[in-house]
Formats: sequence, C-alpha cells, structure tokens
Amino acid sequence: MSAPTIINGFSWAAVVPFLLAAATAWLFWTRVVPRQLRGLQVAFQTGEKRYEVHQITRTTQDARELLSSKGTVFGVASYILALVGALLLFFEFIMIRMEYSEGFHTPSLSIALIFIAFPALISSGTSLGAQVIKPIGQDRASLQESSIWRSYTYVLLAVLWLAVVFAIYLLLDVAGVPASRRFSIAAFAVFAPSILAYGRILGSSWQALRQSSRQIAKGEPSPFHNHVPSAKQQAIAQIVNFNLVAMPYVALNTLVSLLFLLYDPTILAHSDRVLELPEYREQTTFMEEGGILGFMLIELFSYIPQSGIRVPIVSFILLFLLLNVALIGFLFVYEVARILFLDVQDVSGKGGIKLADSRLLRAEPTQQAKVLNFCFTGFAGQSMLLLALAMITFWDSSFLPQGAECGDWENTVCSVMEKDSLEELTWMLASGGQIAFLAIWVKSRRIGLKLEDITFDAAVGENRARLSEMSDLIYLKQKPFTELVSKDQWSQALIRLDKITEGHGEQLEGLNLARKTDAMMELYAGLGRWNEAEQEAVSLLALRGGREAQVARLILTAASLAQRDYAEAKPRLDLLNADDIESARLQWAASLFNPKYRKLSPEFKALISIDSLMKRNIDLVQRFKTGTPHSDLKYLDTPAGRLFLLGDLARLRLAGMPDKGLNLIEAFIKEYNITDWPHGDVVRSLLHMDAGRINTGITMAEKLAAEHPRHPHVRNLIGELARGGYLDMLPSEPTPIEWLNDSGLDWLDGWVRKHVVAPPPTFGKKPLIRHTWNSNGWAAMNGSGSLEEAIRKKSNGWKVIQKVWPNGLPICLHVHLFGIIVTVSGMPVDLGFPGNLDLKTIEKKGHLEI
Repeated sequence: MSAPTIINGFSWAAVVPFLLAAATAWLFWTRVVPRQLRGLQVAFQTGEKRYEVHQITRTTQDARELLSSKGTVFGVASYILALVGALLLFFEFIMIRMEYSEGFHTPSLSIALIFIAFPALISSGTSLGAQVIKPIGQDRASLQESSIWRSYTYVLLAVLWLAVVFAIYLLLDVAGVPASRRFSIAAFAVFAPSILAYGRILGSSWQALRQSSRQIAKGEPSPFHNHVPSAKQQAIAQIVNFNLVAMPYVALNTLVSLLFLLYDPTILAHSDRVLELPEYREQTTFMEEGGILGFMLIELFSYIPQSGIRVPIVSFILLFLLLNVALIGFLFVYEVARILFLDVQDVSGKGGIKLADSRLLRAEPTQQAKVLNFCFTGFAGQSMLLLALAMITFWDSSFLPQGAECGDWENTVCSVMEKDSLEELTWMLASGGQIAFLAIWVKSRRIGLKLEDITFDAAVGENRARLSEMSDLIYLKQKPFTELVSKDQWSQALIRLDKITEGHGEQLEGLNLARKTDAMMELYAGLGRWNEAEQEAVSLLALRGGREAQVARLILTAASLAQRDYAEAKPRLDLLNADDIESARLQWAASLFNPKYRKLSPEFKALISIDSLMKRNIDLVQRFKTGTPHSDLKYLDTPAGRLFLLGDLARLRLAGMPDKGLNLIEAFIKEYNITDWPHGDVVRSLLHMDAGRINTGITMAEKLAAEHPRHPHVRNLIGELARGGYLDMLPSEPTPIEWLNDSGLDWLDGWVRKHVVAPPPTFGKKPLIRHTWNSNGWAAMNGSGSLEEAIRKKSNGWKVIQKVWPNGLPICLHVHLFGIIVTVSGMPVDLGFPGNLDLKTIEKKGHLEI
C-alpha cells in the first residue's frame, strides 16, 4: 500500500476523527483514568526497617477530586492534549485504512502535531527541572510549594536546554552530518530529560513493583496491598508483572544491539526468505526491528506460512520490544502515578527522583496534586510522542507521506520530518529509555534484594483508626498536653511523655506512635521550636490521615508563619476551618506579616473583632511603632494573658526598667492569688538580677531548680547561672524538649534552625544578629530611641541591635521575649515579631482597626 497524501482544505471526512478523538479522550479521562487511580498509596518510614503504607485514594470519587484539584490543572491539560493528538492520528489512520478517506487532512494533522509536540516539550522541561533543581525543604518539612520564581526557573532551564540542543545541531551541521540525522539527534537531545527521568523512576522502583505485582498476580496480599486481590486486580497485576519481568531482558537486548550497531551497522542481514515476505519492508538499521532479538524473531517467524498468523505475531512482538519501557507510560499511566506516590525508591533502589517528602504526600493534598501533575506533565507528552512516532514509522513508515504526497507541506514540514529521521528518532527514544532503565536497575539490584528484610505494614492505618476509638479507655482519659503547657505544667507534661515513649506493647505500637508524635508536636510548639513542631505535625497527619487532625493543621500553618515562609503558609491557610477563632487569628497574622500580598476576609474580621487576645496583639503592633515597652490594657490571668505580661516584662528589661517590671508581675500575682507559676518565677528571678539583687535572684533560682528540675525555662536559667559559676548544672534532660544551649551541642550554628522566633542568648556571628531582628524586632529597643531607628532601617534594623547590644541581650531574655500570640487548641504559642514589618501597608489595609 502506498503512503497516503496530505489533503488541503476541509471536508466532512475530516470531522469524523475529531469527533471520535474527542469522545474517546472524554471516555478515557472520565471513566478509565479515575478508576485506575483508585488505591494510590504512599509508604513512609516509622522505624528501623519498618514502613507504613497508607491509601491516598480509596474510591473513584477520591481520584476525581484529586484530578480536579488546582495543582493538577496544567498536568491534566497536557495529558488531554497529548491524548487527543495521538487519537487524531490514530483515527486518521483508521479512516485511511478503511478507505473512508484518501489521505490525512491538513487541519487534523496540524492540530495533532501541535497537541503532541507541545506536551512533549513540556514533558522535557518538567523532567529536566525535577532532576536539576534541588527540592525545597531539605532541612525541615516543607510543602515545597512552587512559587512564581520557581516556575520561571523551570522555564529558563528549559530555554537554556533548547539553546544547548540548538548549538549541538549547528555543530553537527559544521561536521557535515546529513540533515535527517541532525534532526533525529537534536530531537532526541530535546526529549532526553524525560527519557532519563522515566528510566530512573522505573529502574529504582522495579524491585518493589515486581515483588508486589507478583504476589497480587498469585491472588495473595502484597506488602502494599493488605487485602486478598479481586480477579480484576489479579489480571492487571499479571500484565504488569509480565511487563516488569521482560523489561531487563528487553533493555539488555537494546544495549547489546547498540554495541553491534556501533561496531558494524551491516553486521546483520536478513535471509532471502524474509526479504521475499510480502509484508516485509527493509529497514535502515536492525534497531527499527527491535534490535538483535527482533531480528532473530523475524527470521524465526518467517517459517510460518500463513500471513494471517505470522504478521500479527511479528507486529506485536516488535512493538513490544520497541516500546517495552514506555508501555507503562501510555497504557498504564496510573502505574507511573503509583510508583511516584508510593515513593519507595530509597528502599527499592538507587538513582530515583524524589518529588516530595512521603509524609507530606500522605498529609497534604497540595503535594498529592503536585506529584500527579508531574506524572502527567513529565511523562504523558513523551509517551504519546513515542506512541505517535511508532504509529507513523512502523513497518517502513508506510503511512508517512513523503515528497509530492505532502502537497503544500512538501518544502516545509515534510522537508524536516523525513522518513529516515523519524524512524531513527523512534528507535533512539525507545532505546534511550531502555538504557536509562537498565543502568539504574543494575545499580539498584543490591539494594532491592534487601526488600525482604523490610516490613511494609499496609494494615496499620485501619488498626490505628480502630484503636483510636478506644484510646481513652486504653490509656485512661488524661489532660491534653496543650492544657498542661497552657498551665505551665511542663514537668508533668514531660513525665507523661516519658510514659508514652516507654510503649505499651506490640499490639498498641501503631497507636502509641501517633500519641507520641502528637505529644512531641504540641510540646515543640509550646516551646517555640517550630521546625520540629512542623516535622511532627506532618508525621501526625501522615499517620492519622491528611483529612483529620485540625490541631496539626493549625501548627503547620503557625510554623510557616513563624518561619516567615509565606508562600508555604498560603496553601496551609486555605485548609483551615473558616469559622474557627484560632484559624481567624492565624489568618490575621498572615495578613500582618505579609500585608502586600495577603488580605483579611470580612468573615475573619468579624470573628476576631471582639477577641481580647487579638486586642492585645493589635496593641503590641501599635506600641512597636512608638517603642512603648508595656501595655496600658489590663493583664488577664489566662494562658495567653500571662505570655503577654511576660513579653512586656522582657521589653521593660530591654528598656532598663527591671524594677517597674517586678512591680507589674508582683501586683499581677497578688491580684489573681497565683501560687504556682514556674515561668513567672523565672522572670522574677531575672528581674531581681537585672536590678542588681544577684543573691535574691540566685536564691529564687535554687528553689525553682529543686521544685521544677525538668521545666525547660527553669533549666535554661540554671544553665546560664552555672555557666557563670553561680550554681551547679542540672542533670541532662532525657527528652529533646529543651532550649538548644542547654543540650551540650554546638547551639550557635543550630539556634537559627531550632528557635526561629527567639533571639539567641549571645551573638558572636552576624547571622545570629540578623536572626534576632527577624525573629523579634523588639530586641532593638534599649530605652533611648534605638527601636525607632531600627524600624526606619527596615531590613537592616539588625545593625542597630549590633550597636546597642554589642555583648548580647540581657540574660535569658529569649525565655520570655514574646511577640504575636495565637492559640492552638487553647495553648498559647509565639509567632515572634518580625522587625521589618511593613507598618505603612498594615495601616493602609486596616489590619489594626478591627
């Protein structure tokens, strides 16, 4: 059969492929893809050689919600475009083959080429960025949210890569390489990043997928599927398992074939029996026939006399050899998603691509959308391109118009997309993916073979949910940690933490892990160690499910604000309840810290308009402009009210008025008849020492050490006095709930990471002074107008701190210099007070007029 022509203009026959492609794509997208994305799972480590496996999408509706989320829009559009483009070509082929059309229609062909080429370029750029650009959040949990600048970086990287490819093309031209080969080499280089990424992901995850699919195919539960599979699941697993088994052999065949090709392209020649077959078309190289293995199979099957049997068998096998590694991409795109979501390359192999922290992937819908978006943008275009090329070039490009058959395209498109160049590009793309897979697969074998030593628990989520309903009976109903911290009962909280850490037997291990994580999260937040609090909150959401644990979501949002990571805070704020006062306070804090880009909605203004805590936060901001150290508002005996008082006492210490501060706290204690307040007594001791009554302060500190030896603020006071030679050090704290300078570690380098809203005890390094200004700008005050000077300097306000406090801030100021106070489950937490607040924009937006 001769190649069809390209028909200019429009005819009714051209409408049919459009309708069929649109209908097929719609059915595939609405029916097939959501069904195949059910059961997406993620695995994350919870102990040595122990991983928990949790489901992300249990139902088709879950999959549809994930597909319709904001973060997948670009990937969905890319996938649908590529799918429609490939289907347009396919139905044009069918129309020609069934003799309903005399050739390709220009509109259909133009749109198909654009729909395939554009997603393929996007695929290359996305894959390149994922492999080159370092993910955000290596030192702490992070949503790794893509900012506009990060998107620009991806685009710039793609443009630079295209420039490099163009330079290669010019060098090949100078070297006298034929035009057809220049095109195929350059096109291969353009799409090489997505090919490499695909090989890396499949190669590093092969062992885990093979183990799982093999057991499911047998009808047994797998490490990632804790139920007996259905017949349909077994059938799919059998297909995937067969393909996985064949992948290394096919890739090895490609490698050996390439070596033979490099040695002598004419080393293999078909027998006369094959050449005489009516369906055979002589190829430029044996790589177009599936390499050495394909060459041998063609010779073998040439002995079959019946063409009706011989041709389908040969065609199927050659397509399989050519597209084996890419087969999962366009027939089982959901399997690629499963690999990316499961994220087991760290234990299954080496050389994979890590897109997101596994716990974040379990906990955060935005991360789930991001990974699925990468699945579609990173591979759909490349896979559909390879599929389209295979359709066009299979069996000597008999469906590819050339020369006069191209019509008006003869001297434009057809002069570039020649038969030889497209055939060469097809086998180069297929071979590249297989070689990339083989390299990573070999590298990963040693690690993957140890999978049997690792426990993957896919039932732990169900067991934990069942036990959680009885947790109050199992552990006896106790005060929440948030209540203990609110009442300054740190010693009792740490004793409780010790008991949880001890464990309650193997049966309760899953529930106990969640309780410990919950406790650590709340205690870290209460101490202002937001990076660790964030890590624990992410772990808790991963353990209990991303749709639960509102307290964890509040802490995640507060952590982002405390870290001044406003891009990360944005999606977290969107997940908070809209009718909750604690959420409203965080919304206000976000608007305060980032006023140019964050508005406060009227519903949140209404919620906080009569809130006494917010009244004091607003008062604090107004006093910052004038450098007024203490408030004229009445101090309240509430957990948050006590922190506001202690924060003002820190400001009075900075202003050189310790006696006034002592009078304030003594009057407060007397008015409310307070008898047990360790944190307040620590500050009283500090005020006495600031006023020159050293012995009185030390005596109070000794009493506190005897009564509350595990209280973190007491320990910090004793530690400072011990380092000054006044007292002995307390025994080490068995838990990590302490100030970093009491841990015995090198706290100077770690302070900025651990205590993001607290100024350091001493300076010594400029980064610590900058951190002080960013964590709490009140530190620039010394009672003589220095704060106003620092405010005028904006981001350079830290230089004023360096000038007025050259030897460091007053002793232990960090234990009670608080800024903006919000609450989490009733527990007051400190967000600090960034010194470079945009006060003009804050006033203009009316954030202080609530």
